[in-house]
Amino acid sequence: MTRLAAPLFALLIASPAWAQKEREPLLLEVTGRITDGEKKLEGCSVVVYEGNEVVGDQKTDKSGRFGLGMGLNKEFAVVFQKEGFLPKRVLIDTRAKIPADLAALPPVEMEMSMLRADKYEGADTDVLDFPFAIVSWNRSLLAFVQDQQYTVDMMRANGAALLQAGRSVKQ
Repeated sequence: MTRLAAPLFALLIASPAWAQKEREPLLLEVTGRITDGEKKLEGCSVVVYEGNEVVGDQKTDKSGRFGLGMGLNKEFAVVFQKEGFLPKRVLIDTRAKIPADLAALPPVEMEMSMLRADKYEGADTDVLDFPFAIVSWNRSLLAFVQDQQYTVDMMRANGAALLQAGRSVKQ
C-alpha cells in the first residue's frame, strides 16, 4: 500500500502545476430570445446538432430566452421548434484560427422570430429548410458574427413563400 501512496501523492502534487499551464478551452456563448414577432415564446425547443447527432436540447424560459455553450473547431446546426410554427435553423461554424492570446470570445446574441405555419398554407416552404442564418468567425472583428447578406437572402426567400401562400389562398 505504501508503494501506491507515493506515486499517487506525486501525481496530485504535480497536477496543479500542470493544470496552470493548460489553458481552459474557450467556448462560444450563444444566447438569445425567441418570439412570434410580437410575444416572447416560452417552451420553444432549442436543439443543437453536431452532424446528425443531438448534442444539446433545451426549452426557452418564460421570457423566451435560451443560452448555449458551443465548443470550438466544430460545426453546429441549431433548430428552433414550437408547435404551430415552422422550424428555423441556424448554422454555427466554430471552425476558426482564433489567436492564442485571446482570453475570451465575445458572446453571440440572437433575436429569433418564429414563423406561424398557418401563414404558409399552400406555399412551397422547402427553401425555408435551409438555415436562416450562418454564424462564423470574422478575423477583422475577432468575433463570431452572422453573415448579414445570407440572412437578407433568406428573408427574401421567406417573403416569396409568403407571397405564394397569399396567392394560393386567393385562388
